[in-house]
Amino acid sequence: MKRPGSRKTVTAANLADLGAARLAEILMDVAEAQPSIKRRLRMELAGEVGAQDLASEVAKRLAAIETRRSRVHWRKYKEFVRDLELQRAMIAGKMAQENPALALEFLWRFVDMAEGVLSLTKDDKGEVEAVFLAAVEDLGPIAVRAAGSTTALAERAFQALETDENEIFLRLVEILLPALDAAGIARLRTLLEAAIARRGRSKPALRAAVQALTDAQGDVDGFIATITASEALQPWTGAQIAARLTAAGRAPEALAALKRSAPPAFADVARSQARVVASASSLKAWEDAYLEALEADGQADAAQAARWTAFEQRLSAERLRAYLKRLPDFDDVEAEDRAMVFVAGFKSFPAALRFFLAWPALGQAAALILARGDEIDGDDYEGLEAAAQALETRHPLAATLLYRAMIGRTLQFNRRDRFADAERWMADCAALAPRIADFGDHESHADFVRRVGHTPQA
Repeated sequence: MKRPGSRKTVTAANLADLGAARLAEILMDVAEAQPSIKRRLRMELAGEVGAQDLASEVAKRLAAIETRRSRVHWRKYKEFVRDLELQRAMIAGKMAQENPALALEFLWRFVDMAEGVLSLTKDDKGEVEAVFLAAVEDLGPIAVRAAGSTTALAERAFQALETDENEIFLRLVEILLPALDAAGIARLRTLLEAAIARRGRSKPALRAAVQALTDAQGDVDGFIATITASEALQPWTGAQIAARLTAAGRAPEALAALKRSAPPAFADVARSQARVVASASSLKAWEDAYLEALEADGQADAAQAARWTAFEQRLSAERLRAYLKRLPDFDDVEAEDRAMVFVAGFKSFPAALRFFLAWPALGQAAALILARGDEIDGDDYEGLEAAAQALETRHPLAATLLYRAMIGRTLQFNRRDRFADAERWMADCAALAPRIADFGDHESHADFVRRVGHTPQA
């Protein structure tokens, strides 16, 4: 039974209660005032008649977009995005259901508009580009269902790739591969390699396309040929080469490629956080390929040594788990204990704390805090607050020390933006205090409050 006020809420169920005739009248009124809604209704009706009728309606709208010369005003941006998405959805939806070949033709026409549309749109949010990228994704399954000439499809794909200025088609070949047979793949690769020979490797979409084709054909040497000698020295690229060589049963060559592209020690790679993140990703890819190549080459002991070294260098939990998994029973327990001791003495307190929390080893995390409390960086409030919350239940003193470090740093530097947080952390300390039987060498809660004073009001 409906509640009295619920019938006025705009929901699908309540609107259905109005009846089809009444809803049709309302839609007619709204459509007269809003052209976009009228266009949508016209397309829905055309779709009910058949694919050709829908195609006629879509063609009219695409023609209007194709011939547009004025920029899209920012006030019209959202409406324009909705219009584009409507055309894409109608082509990939109802039209493709009724006539995949016709839908494929229209979808190519739609994605061909990308360069012109993007040149007339300030697409800071990337919403217009996202519609075209979705349309490129639609090409694959619709091309499979259309089941036309694969050489013709290859030539059409090449045309799109060669004129791609906005990198809309970077994944095109990967998307179309299920629709291409051996003849189509060979034709596309021939066209692409000729274009690269003329223009060099400056166009990313062309090279990405050739690489996708070489992978589809299992042609490792063809993939390597797309990479310059200087690029092959980079850890990320070396990893890509090595992974393919290993998969092809050419582990010694993979190890040679990895030796040429070996990264420097992780600690020396970069100073800035942004570069550390980038180099961490590159290093992981290189290490993954290196470990696979070692295993494939029968060097299991060397692979284990590499996993332990990676763990020691940067406290990689992933490498340690893989190392332990390959040890005999009981040996893994001893090795894990040895690893926990190593982490406890690791040079970076924040890294050690993160490791223990993630492993998880909360007891070791608490012991680390109690033993090395003077190394806590109270400015790392996001990481420390999460750590304190994880430790509160079983290790209230360790959690308290983390809260105190954040409070102390806030007051020391008069961080007004954190005053409200400091009040909350002080309340957390007060709540934890009765559960701490022995503060040991650390101040009691009362002594701490007296020393720092009350936290300032935000």
